[in-house]
Amino acid sequence: MRWVIRLLVLAAIGLILYAGWRRLTPAPPPDWARLEAKARAFCTERGLPYPLQHPSIRIEKGARRLTLLEQGAVVAQFPIALGSAPSGHKQREGDRKTPEGDYFVCEKHVSRRFYLFLGLSYPNARDAQAGYRAGRITQAQLQAIESAIRAGKCPPWDTPLGGAIGIHGGGTARDWTLGCIAVDDAHIELLYMLVPVGCPVQITP
Repeated sequence: MRWVIRLLVLAAIGLILYAGWRRLTPAPPPDWARLEAKARAFCTERGLPYPLQHPSIRIEKGARRLTLLEQGAVVAQFPIALGSAPSGHKQREGDRKTPEGDYFVCEKHVSRRFYLFLGLSYPNARDAQAGYRAGRITQAQLQAIESAIRAGKCPPWDTPLGGAIGIHGGGTARDWTLGCIAVDDAHIELLYMLVPVGCPVQITP
């Protein structure tokens, strides 16, 4: 019996070490040449410049739809999945809601879990002011968020309001995220190549 317990303990330790290794190991880079060729072909087929000149994104939570626009004209629409508690506006860390409002892409990175990730500027100044009035964040946290938004940077993502909300891959079969907007991997490839940091993103109910 003791040897069984020892094996189970060793297996548990191995899993913990493996999980830590995966977190610390950078995600392998995509084939950027393939992704650029794909994005160029996408724009050529639609008579659009590459890169896009004035792209924006509109996300309709109720319709489970992401619309990519260029100078206000619809370029493409993709299905989405949301947080596992999708109704209503995100207000705190862990509520699994997808925020609603006006944001922008504040960073982009390769993700081991989500493939490609477009970070969004949640919480924005309006979210921060509401959170401060509700007593969820301090005045210092409010000021830090407002300062980051004015500078066009990602706001602090470690306050009680939550953060690290973004658009990423992983599929759309069901609402499964912690509050992010998920698309199919083929679609995040296009969005990642076509959408720059600073791109406006409007999220509606």
